[in-house]
Amino acid sequence: MKNLNQNLNLNLNQVLTILLRALDYIDVRLVDHGHRVAYLVYKMMQTEGSYSEEEMQEIAIISALHDIGAYKTEEIDHMMGFESNHVFDHSIYGYLFLKFMSPLAQWAEIVLYHHLDYEFYDKMKLDCKYLNVVDMIHLADRMDVILQVKEQWPEYEEIAQQQNLRFGKDTIDLFYRANERQKIEEHIKNGSYLKELKKLVSNAQYTEQTLLDFIKMIAYSIDFRSETTVSHVVSTASISVALGKVFRLDELELKKIELGAYLHDIGKISTPLEILEKPGGLTQEEMQIMRGHINMTGEILKGRIHDDIYHIAYRHHEKSDGCGYPLQLKAEQLTLNDEIVAVADMMSALTGKRSYKDSFSKEVVIDILKKQKEEGKLNGQIVNEVISHYDEIMECSNANIRIITTIYNSIKSEFNLIKQRFEALK
Repeated sequence: MKNLNQNLNLNLNQVLTILLRALDYIDVRLVDHGHRVAYLVYKMMQTEGSYSEEEMQEIAIISALHDIGAYKTEEIDHMMGFESNHVFDHSIYGYLFLKFMSPLAQWAEIVLYHHLDYEFYDKMKLDCKYLNVVDMIHLADRMDVILQVKEQWPEYEEIAQQQNLRFGKDTIDLFYRANERQKIEEHIKNGSYLKELKKLVSNAQYTEQTLLDFIKMIAYSIDFRSETTVSHVVSTASISVALGKVFRLDELELKKIELGAYLHDIGKISTPLEILEKPGGLTQEEMQIMRGHINMTGEILKGRIHDDIYHIAYRHHEKSDGCGYPLQLKAEQLTLNDEIVAVADMMSALTGKRSYKDSFSKEVVIDILKKQKEEGKLNGQIVNEVISHYDEIMECSNANIRIITTIYNSIKSEFNLIKQRFEALK
C-alpha cells in the first residue's frame, strides 16, 4: 500500500490550515496576529543566521500558535492592548496544552514565557534552552500590536529605552537589523509575508504519525476548553476504529474513519462554553446554536482535507431515514464509514458524563440503539455488531478516556502551581 499520507493527500500545510481556520472562529485576531508574529520571528532567525531550516520551521509554527491558550474575547482584548503585563493565564494554558496534547512539546516552554519581561529571566531562574526565542516572540508580539494600531513601528531609540528591562538589547538590535535588511514591514503591509511563511512550512517533513498527532491536537483544542466534554472526541474516535475493525475495513478506510472522528466536532470551537457546559436542557434557541457546530465543521474542513474524511465529519448527525441534519441524507446516500462514526458519536454521548447527566449503563445504551434501529434511524447491521462486541469496543474506549482524563487532571494541577510563580512577580 502506498503511504497513507499520499493516499489521503495529507501534509503539514493542510493540517495547519485546518487548525488556523478553526481558531478563526474563536477570534480572527488569534490567527492573523499569530501569522505576523511567526513571520517576524522567522525573519529575525534568518538574519541572525545560526538556526537550521528545521529549527526555523518548528519555531515559526510554535510562534504562530503562541496564543493558542486564549479562548475568551476579553482576554484577547487585553492581549492586543499595549499593556499586557501579567496576562499570563493564556500563556500557561497554551504551554500546558502544547506540552501534553501536541507534537510540539519540546517547544512548549517558549509559549509559557512569551509575555514575561526580560528583567525577570534571572529572578525566576529560568532554565529554558531557547530564551532568545522567547525574547524574540515577546518583542514580535508587541511590535505587531503597535504596527496594527499605529500603522508604523517606532524608531529604534524609543524601543531601546526598554532594553534589558522588557526586551533584551540583542533582540531589539536584531529586530531592527532584520527589518532594514529584509523590508519586513513592507512585506507585512502588502501581505506577501504569508507566501513566505507557507513556503517555509511546506518544506517541513513529518511522519504519518506526527501528522495524525497534529490532527489530534486540533481535536483536543476544542475539548480542552470544556472539562465536561474533554473525553468525547477520544471516545468517538476509539469506538469508530474498533467498529471499523469489526467490519474488517482495510488500513486506509480505518485511517479515514479515525481522522473523520477526530475532526467531527471541530465546529464546536465557536460554540459558547455556557452552552457546552449548561447543567440543564437547552432552550430551542440554544439548541439551534449547538446544532450550528456541524455547519462550522463543514466550513472549516471543506476543500482542506480528503473528501471522504470531510463527509465522515460533516455527516455524523445524519440518520438513515433522512431525519438527521444538516442535509437530511438517507441511508443510500451515506457510506458505511459515515454511519459508523454517527453510531460511535451517539455511543460516546450516551456513555459519557455531561454537565446535565451521568453516563448511561450498557443496558440503557443498547436499548436506545435498538430503538433507533427499529425506527430506521441507525444502520441495523452496525447496531447488531455493537451489541455483539459491546464490551470489547467500550474497553478500548475507556482505556483511552482514562489516558486523556489523567492528562487533563495533570494540566489543572500544574496550572495552579505555575500561576503561583507568575503571581509572585506582581
